[in-house]
Amino acid sequence: MAGETDGKLKGRSPTGIAFILFLTTLAAYIARVNLSVALPFISDDYGWTSAEEGLYGGLLLGIFLVGYGVSNVILSPLVDRFGPRKSMMVAVAVFSALTFLTGIVGLIFFAFIAARLLLGLSQGILFPSASKVTQAWFRPCYRSKVNSLHLSSMHISNLLVPFFIIPLILVIGWAASFFAVAFVTALVLIPLFLYLRDSPSAGTRVERKPVGEVIRDAKAGLRAALRIKGIFVLSAADAAGNLVWWGISLWLPTYLILAKGMSVDQIVLVASLPYLGGVAGLYFGSWISDRTGKRVLITTAFQLLAVIFIILLIGASDEGTIIMILAAIFFCISLLPPNCFTLLQGIAPCELLGSATGVMNGLAVGLGVFGPVILGLAVAATGSYDIGLYVMAGLQVVSAVIMMTFRKYELAGAICETEVCAKE
Repeated sequence: MAGETDGKLKGRSPTGIAFILFLTTLAAYIARVNLSVALPFISDDYGWTSAEEGLYGGLLLGIFLVGYGVSNVILSPLVDRFGPRKSMMVAVAVFSALTFLTGIVGLIFFAFIAARLLLGLSQGILFPSASKVTQAWFRPCYRSKVNSLHLSSMHISNLLVPFFIIPLILVIGWAASFFAVAFVTALVLIPLFLYLRDSPSAGTRVERKPVGEVIRDAKAGLRAALRIKGIFVLSAADAAGNLVWWGISLWLPTYLILAKGMSVDQIVLVASLPYLGGVAGLYFGSWISDRTGKRVLITTAFQLLAVIFIILLIGASDEGTIIMILAAIFFCISLLPPNCFTLLQGIAPCELLGSATGVMNGLAVGLGVFGPVILGLAVAATGSYDIGLYVMAGLQVVSAVIMMTFRKYELAGAICETEVCAKE
């Protein structure tokens, strides 16, 4: 990637910085989703029934998002205070240690719950940190691609983790697999320490202040972030999109079995391949967004296209068609988060971006958790998964409409992308 910044810190390139952001978020997602793969083996050791596995497993998976959402809003101002490099290093060290600890205390259920809650708290500052690095190192006309690169780790982790973790569990057991994951994720600390810097022209020294003053500064930063014009519009659009993402992705295996009549063996393939569509949508959509600079219009078009494919899914019956339609759905709905980050990077001052990203991401993820609940209630009320999908399609329309209202903030943004990128 040439010309991403106006200057380069000696010995470091923006391309290398982008790759480190990808590695860091990939490590975070691996530490996050390895529980999903290990859960059946954990259930066996606990001796849970199917109903108990659904209840307790859902609690273990969901408590992470509680900690994650709270951390995004409450702790993200500290990223603005201490800088993204230090924040990311602390986050990686803590979530790697917690992953290791989970392997030790995993058969003590309340300790397991506490470890998952703390894991969410530790990871909440990662995306605010990555957002600050992206704003500092990359010109506006490159940011959608960079944001999409590290957000693609979500899809890639869902593809890779089952292939590596399941054989590992079969050989050394689920508890020891947590030790292995902790070791691998901790290795990311090496490039973070040696290579990453907060910006291409600045060091990483931070003025020392008393704890009380740091807390007051963090509160002031959070209040200032809440006053940024357009932040709640972006948060609402992202939240509506997250409702659809979580609703479809978490219900997908059940939907394929009960509504489409597929076997367990079939859904392993059908529920996994669509994530490749998500990766393709991230990269292709971000390329168009950066090239045209019309991120709101491109994102809205992707959102509305997803509505068409969600409705087409209802009538699909054969396996090949279902895979293609699901891939198209994930292709379309994956662009919203990175472009929301990019649009926020265009309106938020650099000294408030960590706080602002935490607010937007925390609200979007926090509300997005209700996506599976909304879809489930629709199914329970009507007895039909078709109605649930129509509800998801309606939420997509809501997200697209809200996103279009942000167009005025995009046009009036403080950063003129055409002028900045013309410097190349």
